[in-house]
Amino acid sequence: MEPINNVVIEFYKYLLASKCKDIALYDLRKEQQGCDFIFVVTNSSQILNKKFATAMLAEMNSNVFPEGYSKGEWIIFDFNDIVLHSFIPSMREKYSLDKLWKNKRVDLSKLLKNKD
Repeated sequence: MEPINNVVIEFYKYLLASKCKDIALYDLRKEQQGCDFIFVVTNSSQILNKKFATAMLAEMNSNVFPEGYSKGEWIIFDFNDIVLHSFIPSMREKYSLDKLWKNKRVDLSKLLKNKD
């Protein structure tokens, strides 16, 4: 497998610092999906999910709200090579993206160790 690039690693660090839960990364570089990586994260409530999205928009100096922002249950950011799905727990379970991409999951415990 190709090494994970620094942009993805820095994105992962940002998600950790933002207190996202159950962070999962899927490597889709060999798939025809329109992106190279998908992150799936959980925030415990709609309010916290929207707060996270608002902070990310501020970090990116953007005023364009992502898909799903108004409800706050499932917010999707598309950064071209990286797509981020930020869920509340019930929506993450309902849509089961983790099951869909389970064979493409990246072991995040090794990601930072390999870059330190």
